[in-house]
Amino acid sequence: MKYIYYLIVIAFLVSCSKEIEEIIPLKKTPLSTHPYWSEVALNDATYDGVYRDNFGDTLKIPIEIDLSLFIDDISELETNKSDFFSKLKIRYWSRFDKNSTPEEDSINFKINSLVKFDFNNTENLYFTFPEWDGFYPDDFENTKKGKYRYVQEIENKFFHKWDLRKYPFDKQRIRFTFTSEYDTSYVRLNISKKFNSNANENLANLKDGFVIDTILFKEEFIKSDIVEPFDSGVYNYDGGIERNEVRSRGVFEVILSRDGSWVFIKLFLGSFLSLLLSWFVFLIPEDEFDAKATISVGAIFGAVGNKYYVDSAVASQVLTTADLVNNIIITLVIFNVLIMIYKKNKKLKSKFLGNENSALKLSVFLFLISMTLASIFLI
Repeated sequence: MKYIYYLIVIAFLVSCSKEIEEIIPLKKTPLSTHPYWSEVALNDATYDGVYRDNFGDTLKIPIEIDLSLFIDDISELETNKSDFFSKLKIRYWSRFDKNSTPEEDSINFKINSLVKFDFNNTENLYFTFPEWDGFYPDDFENTKKGKYRYVQEIENKFFHKWDLRKYPFDKQRIRFTFTSEYDTSYVRLNISKKFNSNANENLANLKDGFVIDTILFKEEFIKSDIVEPFDSGVYNYDGGIERNEVRSRGVFEVILSRDGSWVFIKLFLGSFLSLLLSWFVFLIPEDEFDAKATISVGAIFGAVGNKYYVDSAVASQVLTTADLVNNIIITLVIFNVLIMIYKKNKKLKSKFLGNENSALKLSVFLFLISMTLASIFLI
């Protein structure tokens, strides 16, 4: 029994050690230990044979590239289209200046060799390669250390997958992505903490009703199709274990919301007027059944027509909040018509529904309850 207890303790410690190994973050490794180190031109290394950045610090990996995004313009953003046009200015920050790149067939520290902005070629495409744009010190007291900035401009069509489940109270996340050209053990992408991402205050071509709330950033990890031998996270062609490259992807999410109540009025004014018209039926004397029937039919056509108007403005195959609101109103309009028919039938009598004021209050109560529940769970 004593030995069994020892075996259980040992097994527990071994399992814990494996879990600890799995969560230990990858340690940074000096680039001088990289198998490509021998390919670096001698005039790019210091006298002691250890490569250093522009500030004399020994280079360690992964190399961290800071990013920031400036949105100059957004146009053609329509809910029934999957693409839109945008003008962007992209800024990269690196520890290497434009003269840090070694000779051919060696390690390349140029920004466009370390990270790529993801975009598709379209007929409207215009872009520049990242261009050196000066040195920015870390702080005013220590002006000898800092980062070099590179600027890239692009004008192009981008694609967006609309999430319209909460339309017209939805918030859209437009994604602009960057992907590293090397494994995460070599290159990681971060957001610039010193220089915030922003948008032009006057987005003249952004469709009325949209407003940019904020710009968020997150890092994703993408498994590449390329399989290389790795040892402790770095390339090792003399005995490393083969695995897929895992690349860092920096994602900017531009959060767009709809500004103002005019969208709500535009979409649902017809439905609310149809419902209001169906309530007027309860104010007409019972002997005027033809007038009641005419108004009820008009209310139904108005509610259904408004629903088709909203559907034509939104290309969505999911149930949206706008669909739900219109469906609630159509149901209540039909409910009011059924009450009118019920009151006409002499075989079916109810003191509560037989009273016009009571029936009107019930319909209004059901409308308020339905809209309250919809706002709680869906908006």
